[in-house]
Formats: sequence, structure tokens, C-alpha cells
Amino acid sequence: MAVMNVNTPLRGLETEIRANAARGTGLSRLPRAVLRQGVVGYAAALAVTWYLADRYFALPVSWRLSVVGLVALWLLYSFAALRAFERARSFKPAIRFVEVLGLASFAFVIGGVENTDLTRQSAVAVLAAPAVLAASAVVHRRLLRRTPTILVGQIESVRRLGARWADRTDINIVASCSWRSPHELAPVGAVADQGLAEVVHEVLTAVARHHATTVVIASGRALSSPALRHLAWALQRAEVECLVVADMNDHVEYLRPRRVGDQIALSLRAPNDHLMSVAVKSVLDRAAAAVLLVLLAPLFLVVTVMIRLGSRGPAIFKQERSGQDGRPFTIWKFRTMVVDAERRLAALRPRNEGAGPLFKLSDDPRVTRLGRVLRRTSIDELPQLVNVLRGEMSLVGPRPALPSETSQYSEWVWRRLHVKPGLTGLWQVSGRSTLSWEESIRMDLQYVNNWNLRLDLAILARTVRAVLARDGAL
Repeated sequence: MAVMNVNTPLRGLETEIRANAARGTGLSRLPRAVLRQGVVGYAAALAVTWYLADRYFALPVSWRLSVVGLVALWLLYSFAALRAFERARSFKPAIRFVEVLGLASFAFVIGGVENTDLTRQSAVAVLAAPAVLAASAVVHRRLLRRTPTILVGQIESVRRLGARWADRTDINIVASCSWRSPHELAPVGAVADQGLAEVVHEVLTAVARHHATTVVIASGRALSSPALRHLAWALQRAEVECLVVADMNDHVEYLRPRRVGDQIALSLRAPNDHLMSVAVKSVLDRAAAAVLLVLLAPLFLVVTVMIRLGSRGPAIFKQERSGQDGRPFTIWKFRTMVVDAERRLAALRPRNEGAGPLFKLSDDPRVTRLGRVLRRTSIDELPQLVNVLRGEMSLVGPRPALPSETSQYSEWVWRRLHVKPGLTGLWQVSGRSTLSWEESIRMDLQYVNNWNLRLDLAILARTVRAVLARDGAL
């Protein structure tokens, strides 16, 4: 991207950004500013309140004006209290207003206010506003799900971050402003002011040209650079969100900002770092495994008979795997290979298609005809519910690896063994066998660092869809 003339006033670029934000975008016939700031949702919330108070409930004039006036003041305050890029998609106004109404209701109860039809109807009319605004936030999140984003930083950092976000559906990288090391946001020496102006002008010009709503700075020294505040000030005046990505190469997803004294620090404590979450997950895992084993017993019987009739050998394949913190355990699976598969492995290693320590072979001659069907449908994994019931595995977690594989893990990859292995995991529903070794490890670490029950439920739901679509299965 060409460097702009350093004599161009920053205020002119900020004005251009705001002017471009008011133009149409093709997403809607409404001006971009109306869509981006959720004006329709705020207007709809007020209109619904007026309809309920005036037409539906036909409240007395004094009550009607009080209800509509209260909601109007709250909407104006909420609109002004949020930044432009937050107004359309934020649930804060609805949540805050419900909290205030809850406190007011508690005060009315304590004060002995009479519960009449008039007060109940007024409460319904008032509560309609946050409900409409919450629905509006859902709709706007769908319409504006791809955030136009500009990446700023050293060329190596920008390339890595761009590759990492390339397939995301919530980020649309429209431009990048980068430089080669050791140049940073605030160059040193006699050309510092000119270098700073070049960077700031370049970013603001890209924002104006591409109607970007977010600027992400991927710079190792950005937090300590005085140029960051100048760029942030300019973006603030233009009502554009400015973010800084810290240590994106370390795969530490659980960084949380915290104030220490008069400084901002990044906490490294994982969100699931307490005994209660581990206990709840264990109880739910075992309860679900017990129920599923009972429900799937007929299927287990049919598959067992088919395996025994299809080839000689036991129906259940048992193998030692590395569990939580590397502790060995015996995994259960339906046998999908011939009985001498382990002895034939050495001869097939030259044809290995897997990355890292994994062994993968798309046309493995050891797999039986029935075994290919069981693998495509993932039925071969179901006996691991016994491992879940015994507490050796979880329903969701990194897949259990062989000891021969974990012995080759580096120190940072070993982190994936911090939790119990699972029947399914984050990378299994994000590409499964089509992902590279590095991508699968990154997703496993992302899960280990951020797991919670809501994430587990989402992964289980995506697992069902992935199995039905046979997404990436061998």
C-alpha cells in the first residue's frame, strides 16, 4: 500500500472516514451509518412501547407519557453510552435496563406499591423495549457478522495473523498496513515524526477506502510505542475500533486484562482453573456415558455380530493410550482392521500421509470392508463410552494419542494432555483429518485453555453434524 503524503491533515482523513461510513454498502438500502449503529432497532423498541401503551393497553395519558418518556430517555442514554461500532450488536442496553427494572420492582415490593392491572400493563410495555432491542442485536450480528478489519504490524506478524483468520466467518480482512523489522510504529531518530505520520496516514486512508470498522495491531512493541496512542486517538475520533493482539504466536488464548496499580497487566489464569468446573464436567460425562451405553446397547450387539462374521478376531480392539497428564490407560474401540494390523504397521510407515508423529493412510490395506463403514460413520469410537464411564476419558477433549506419539511431544505440545482425552474435540469438528498437525495442535491447546460446559455442548452438536456430513473422515 502506498505511503500517503505526510502533510495531509489527520482531521481531513477522519472526516473522510465518517463521510464514507454514511454511504450505502449493498447490505441494505439504508445508509451504512443507520445499519452499523442499529438505529432501526432503537426506533423499533420505542415504537413497540408506544403501540402497547397507546393502542394495546390504552393506558391513561399520564401513564402513557411516563412509560414512553422513560423508555425514550433510556434509549437515548444507551445510544450515547456506547461507541458507534458497538451500538448495533451490543446486548448491554437490554441487560442494563432489565437490571434497573428488577431493582425498581424490588423497591416497589418493599415500599408496598399496589399490584394493579395498570402497573402490570405498564411493566409489560416497558419490558417490550429491551426485548425488541435484544432481538435487533441478534439480527444485526447476523447482518454484520463479517467485520471489515485492517491488520497493522510487522509484515511477518501480519502474515501469520492473516493466515490464521483467513477462513473465519466473523472477520473480513480488507487491507493490511505492514513494515519489515526492525521498523515499528514509532521509528527512532530524526525521521520519527515523519515515520509516525506515514503509518497513521496509511492506516486511516485504508479505513476510509474500505469502510473498515476495526483495526487490529499485531506488533510486538505496540503496547510500549507512543505511536499507538496517536493512532488510537485518530481512530477514536473516526469511531473505529482499535485492538492490539498480544503474543499471538504463543497460543495463549486465556489472556485477560487486569489493572495492577496504575498499569494494565494480562492475567494468564485459565477460565476453568477451579475444582468445581472439573467436578461438574466429570459428573455430567459419566452420567451421559451411562445413559448412552444403555440406549446404544442394541447397536453394539449388531455391530459386534457383524464384525465377528466379517473377519476372524475379537470385535473389540484394545490399545494403550496416553491419558490425562500422560497416564496410560486402555482404550476400547470396535475393531476395524485385521488382527495382525500392528505387525504390518512397520511396512506401511514409508507411505505415511500424516503430519508430525501421527500415522495416517487414506487407503490403509489393513482396514476391513466393514471397518471402513464404521470409520466413516464414527461408530467404531462408541465403545470409548466405557472409558468415559470409568473416568479415563471425557466426552469432549483432545483425542487420546499413542505413547509412541506423546514421547515425541515438545514441551508446549504436552500441554494438550493437561485435560482428559475425549471422544470428540475441537479440531475433529473443524476439519478432522484434513487439518495439518500444527492446526490440530493449536485447536487442542485452544480447547485446553478455554474449555467450559457451553463449549463442550457446542462441540458435541457440531460433532453430530460432522459425522452426518462425513466431514474429513477417513
